[in-house]
Amino acid sequence: MKLTHAALVLVATVMIAHEGRCQGQESLLFELATDARSAALGGAVMADLESDVHGSGLNPCFLDTSIQGDITIDYIDYFAGVGMTAVNYQLLPKGKWNLQVGARFMNLGTFSGYDAAGNTTQDFGGGDQMVYFGTSRAIDSVWTLGIQGFIGSRHLNREVAGWLGAEAFLHARWKSKRIATGLALTGAGYQWGLKGSQPTGSLPFNVQLALTKGFKNAPFRIFLKAQNLQTWDLAPPGTYDDTVDPITQEVTTNSTFKFGDQLMRHVTIGTAVSAGGSMEIWLGFDYRRRTELMATDRLSGNGLSFGAQFEFGKFAMRIGRLRYHFAGASTHIGIRFNPRKFTRS
Repeated sequence: MKLTHAALVLVATVMIAHEGRCQGQESLLFELATDARSAALGGAVMADLESDVHGSGLNPCFLDTSIQGDITIDYIDYFAGVGMTAVNYQLLPKGKWNLQVGARFMNLGTFSGYDAAGNTTQDFGGGDQMVYFGTSRAIDSVWTLGIQGFIGSRHLNREVAGWLGAEAFLHARWKSKRIATGLALTGAGYQWGLKGSQPTGSLPFNVQLALTKGFKNAPFRIFLKAQNLQTWDLAPPGTYDDTVDPITQEVTTNSTFKFGDQLMRHVTIGTAVSAGGSMEIWLGFDYRRRTELMATDRLSGNGLSFGAQFEFGKFAMRIGRLRYHFAGASTHIGIRFNPRKFTRS
């Protein structure tokens, strides 16, 4: 019965968010995986076999009472002066509820200002920021329910917008079978255009379904995730159209396997390989990123990602590298520590 109620809550949240959707503007705060591990595995991890404070900033079901007081700091060096910092802190639990607070800050860089006549004015900056509060509770030995609320804003010179929203998560973990699965609704909320031409309306949301599988006699795990399930066709208009030669008018049939291409644009895949008690190596692939950001005859390594984690002393370090386009790559760096371990005995 408890599981049924949890599923109904999640479904109801999706239906509410679907009403009057997609008038607000997207933000990389919701699109980018802040954690280096999630990024290296192809995108935000929504199903995991273990708890993870870094990952709990994206899914509070990963909170664990055994890691109370841990702090994580993650930084993303994106493109052209754009960067993001995320901080997550696990609070003491309240009864059966695990709690966390965190924040994400994105710097959009510096822009040159011009007036209506084209004359140079002073430079200005811009950015998105939000704070969030997340909680999760174990329904039984397998299922966990998570909820996260956020409030944030965007500023770009005289352009200002505010956000308010919530995210919902349902996670299951069968430890004996080394299987975990997760269902998530992220980024659901509302934007208010407070100043300038910023629109008012629902924020774009993301429905995600994930599966993680470990193996008894193998030192690796497989991470599969399907995202943007609220929309089947993610391809740009004209992707599957035939082409016509403007001179000869000869028609060239589009040979793309439409169903397979549409399906794979939802899918990311990653592998985590254990390299000892304190080290792990990650590899990931995002088909949609590779397909949409490729240039003619220059696929390069876009869509691929990799990373690793290791420990030294009282700190745990993570680093990930993602190839979005042949023009450059993005670096994710994260660190985890517990301030209580530095107090004098």
